[in-house]
This record gives sequence, structure tokens and C-alpha cells, in this order.
Amino acid sequence: MRYLLFFSLLFLLFLGCTQTQYSISNHPNQTNNTLIQETSVRSFYLGVVPTPKSFPETTFDDITAAYEESGELGEVMMLWSSPSGIGQCEKLRQNRAVEGARVYGLEPIITVTFFTIAEVQGEGLKIVVDAPEGINANISNSEFRRLWVEEVKNIAQEFKPKYISLGNEINSYFYYHPEDLDPYLSLYDEAYAEIKHVSPDTKVFVVFSYNQMIENDQFYLLGEFDGRSDLIGLTTYPWHEFDSPADIPYNYYSRLSGYTTKPVAFTEIGWPSTSEAGSSEDEQVEFLERFLELTDDNDVEMINWLFLHEMKLKGTMADISKEETGTISLKYVDGTKKKIYAAWEELGNYVLVVPGQ
Repeated sequence: MRYLLFFSLLFLLFLGCTQTQYSISNHPNQTNNTLIQETSVRSFYLGVVPTPKSFPETTFDDITAAYEESGELGEVMMLWSSPSGIGQCEKLRQNRAVEGARVYGLEPIITVTFFTIAEVQGEGLKIVVDAPEGINANISNSEFRRLWVEEVKNIAQEFKPKYISLGNEINSYFYYHPEDLDPYLSLYDEAYAEIKHVSPDTKVFVVFSYNQMIENDQFYLLGEFDGRSDLIGLTTYPWHEFDSPADIPYNYYSRLSGYTTKPVAFTEIGWPSTSEAGSSEDEQVEFLERFLELTDDNDVEMINWLFLHEMKLKGTMADISKEETGTISLKYVDGTKKKIYAAWEELGNYVLVVPGQ
């Protein structure tokens, strides 16, 4: 589960046509695999989370360098913060993360969520509604709803983001709390209307874990949001299911067209360079090739690789994620480029046809 990737972004607090076919080939005079495309055009945005090198023993210069480099590699950036729900607008004012991203040509995708993973006494880690102290942590509670919608509206009004996600991997929450789906749908509708009122051009959506959607047969959720959202967001990590990228079936992503008519935002993708299954730098490049091939018929709005630099998972993320998740990156912790870096860089150099135009 990627939901608590927020911790990996604590460094933010330091900052006040059609898709085409792809193939990978080895050339005799090249030491690395190169991503080759039939045409030099792409119709989707690219992004990578600007994790700095040597995190968490990092410097301000490392942070700004990571932002600058991410701006050279793409156009959008997933932006998580803590708090991630009520109270987030004030935090974004303080850390100036939105401005920091835009300085380097990145459009932040702001996530305002409604739940968190917390330690519940006597029960361990639980997925619960994320409410401020003194507010009943219940989606149906009128005060929680009022404050949450107000938070969303304030963020939209102040920052006018191109994208707002109203929940990350929300099917995780509804797997454990199916009774809250209808109350959340009405909450989402209220928030959507307020966003459009103050920032009509902002695209509003939610993000699902595609792995869990498949595992728990939650495709029905796509239908619930098809008429409500401007996009459908997905995180996807097939390495949890398959030993190699070649094992991913041809209908793995094309089946989405049977459940939604909206463009798809792949907010987190990737393959580790190190794992118990023996993943490698070569497999990262192979996965990118396979992913682009399998999504060629999808209407893709954006593709975000997980990390720029490797990082060691700590805290709650270390408890709920596999250690190799931290190696889903374009570079090693010391800044050395992996083979996937060249492939991603080349993809970023293709002429961008703005999605939706």
C-alpha cells in the first residue's frame, strides 16, 4: 500500500495526437538499453517524485537540485503533505511546496484525502477517517464534512491547481469500510462542485490502487466515479503479482475500457531494481517498455514514476511495504543513474501533445 508515502515527502517542508508504440533495443555501440519510439510524440504528461539524494541525510541544495531535475524529466509532480486533509491548505502556505514545484516548471497534483493509517490501541494499524482532534472521525459527521469540503475549496481557490485528487488509493479504505461509500460519494460531489465554482479549470479525480482493485474485484468503483470525475487515477505495481514484466498479460490495462470512459492518470508506476525475486536495472527498463505497450490503447493523461532517488523506507511505510519499494527509482541514493534514467529521459524529450487537446 502506497498511501503513507507522505513521509517520503517531508523534505517539502524545507521549501517555503495519440499514444505511440515503443520498443527497446540493444545497439552494439551502446552500453545501456535505449527506448526507441516509432515517432517522437507523446500525448501524456510525465512526472517523478523529487526525492533528493542521501535522504534523509540531505541538504537544502540536494532538495532544490531534485526539484530542478524532476522539472527537466517531466511536467507534473505528485504532491502529498502532512496533514493530508483538513489543515493542508495552511501547511501548503507555510512550506510553499506549490510555488517550489512551479518554479521548476512542474504542475503539482495536490492530494486531499480523508483517511489515514494509524495505530489504534489494542488493534494495531488501522485505516481510519483522518479528522482533527475534537471532531468525530466519521464521514457522515456534519462537522467533519463541512470542514473537509471547506479545506478542498480553499486549496482550489488559493492555488488554482491543474489537478486535485480527493483521495489516494481509496479502494483500500472502502475494502474495510464499505458502508462509507455512499456518504463519501455525496461528500465528493459537494467538494467537486465547490472546486469547480472557484477554479473551473481544475481537473478533479480520485486514485485507486490497481493491484488491490484486481485482487479484491473492485472494478465496480470505477463505474461509481465515471460520471463524477474528470479522470480516473491509478497506482500500479505489477511486480507484486508477476516475476517479470514479460509475464504481465496483454489485457492487464485494456480491461479498464469496460468500466470507465475517462482518461487515466497513472499517478504511481514502477518496478524495483532490487528484490527477493531478483529484479534488476534491466527489468526496470523492460517494465517501462511493457507498460507503454500495454497502455497504448488507453486514453492516458499522465504517467508518474515513483521516486527520483532511492530511499530507505522507515516508520509505518516500512511496516506495510516491502523493502524493495524504495528502489523504484531512476537513480541510486548517491545520485548515480540507473538504466531506467536514460529511457525515461528519452521519453521526456519527445514532443508533447497536450492531453485533451
